[in-house]
Amino acid sequence: MQLSSVILRLLVAASVASANRLRSAAKDKYGFYFPVHSQIPSTLNVLQSVRRFYPNSPIYVLQDGGNVDFGPLCKTKKYNCMFESVKGENSRWNPHSWFARFREATKALGTEYVIYLEPDVLVRKHHTMEPKNDAGGIFDDFNPHMHPDTIKYLEKMGRERNPHFNVSWIHFGLSGGSYYKAEAILDAFDPKWVRRLDFEGMEKREGDKTMSSDFAMLVALYARGWDVYPWDEVSQHWLAPRKPGDPERKSEKMSAAFEHNHKEHYNDHVPDEERKLITTFVQRQQDTTCHGCVWYHDADPHQVRPIPGKQPPMPVKWRYPLKH
Repeated sequence: MQLSSVILRLLVAASVASANRLRSAAKDKYGFYFPVHSQIPSTLNVLQSVRRFYPNSPIYVLQDGGNVDFGPLCKTKKYNCMFESVKGENSRWNPHSWFARFREATKALGTEYVIYLEPDVLVRKHHTMEPKNDAGGIFDDFNPHMHPDTIKYLEKMGRERNPHFNVSWIHFGLSGGSYYKAEAILDAFDPKWVRRLDFEGMEKREGDKTMSSDFAMLVALYARGWDVYPWDEVSQHWLAPRKPGDPERKSEKMSAAFEHNHKEHYNDHVPDEERKLITTFVQRQQDTTCHGCVWYHDADPHQVRPIPGKQPPMPVKWRYPLKH
């Protein structure tokens, strides 16, 4: 065999190996975390849309106390997702539960970034604008901003890891379509840091939103000095059209890959093919509906306190607001 032929084969093999590595890297860069409950049509619509635009990205579907079993559906080639059913803790309104489950999903996905899904998310396309921060969501120009005391509380904590940390976004907006660097989730949602967050003290100043997942995640990320800022690839769908002359909302972007607050698929017909695959659990999971009522001792998911309950007493050094 001529030397030139050998060299050519080696170059081709190296090129193929390089291309495979690039495809593997692209495949593993983004994963999707999708907590669900009882909504079937919109859950199917979201899964189908993700598979259309992200055919190789892993999807982790978590059933939080509902009776619908998406397990058989996830095993099909068409949907190809991981599925787990857990005891209902209404995680989206209970921070300790939310952090623990999101963190475990992130480990299972094994990707560099996690995109969070909700049943009311419209997926228009594969995103083209890469994340620039540690996390990002909607340009939230419609919810109240953080109280100055909360900002001071979080900046002091955040500077333990990042000495130059400053809060960059004082609203929240971490709803469906938001992204997170896996490294940030695994750190900020770790029980050893979560146990220091005084959510009940904060609730007295911030109100009920304190216990919501989109606000609580912002709190946890900032408390570890991770940077959060709106992402141009996620927007908010407004049910009422803008009137002539009204200014355009920054939260509204028709070019965004992900758009939150689409309820139009909630009553769609479920095709027979999917209907046959979706079953209900023989034994119903225990469900929970209360807000700020599920707490873990030391934020450890293996040490669940009685439900409903209150957050364990907070040591003075971590109590909100900070004493000057």
